[in-house]
Amino acid sequence: MSKKPLPIPLGMSICDMIIEDKKTGKKSLIGMFSTVSTHQVPCVVSRFAVFISLTEGIGDYSCSLRCIRAKDNLLIAETKGTVKFTDRAEVVEIALEIAGLSIPEYGYYRLELYCDDSLLISRKFTVAPMPQIPMPNPEETK
Repeated sequence: MSKKPLPIPLGMSICDMIIEDKKTGKKSLIGMFSTVSTHQVPCVVSRFAVFISLTEGIGDYSCSLRCIRAKDNLLIAETKGTVKFTDRAEVVEIALEIAGLSIPEYGYYRLELYCDDSLLISRKFTVAPMPQIPMPNPEETK
């Protein structure tokens, strides 16, 4: 008996929020980003969203989305759930809201989606110091 095939990932995006039109089911990704800027670390990222598209699955899959610190693969956070496919041609869209993610230090991190304990897709993001905004010289504004 052969093992069921893993879903094929079509994409993963990180954004501020996902808005779904109730009439059409279309989703809008608002404020897409790859860098979290913060004044200090450790910090808590109060809220963001992750959008993932998968296809070619068969039946149910146990899935987990993990946040990993890239330099040492430290698990920062994890959320688990089930993804269900009713047809191989179906595109399953996963819209997750993440709240209260604790970030220990500046650097690179990854969001990794696993289905049935196999890594399907990974998305890197950076946590960096807030850029300094230069103050205008009062002498130059006269």
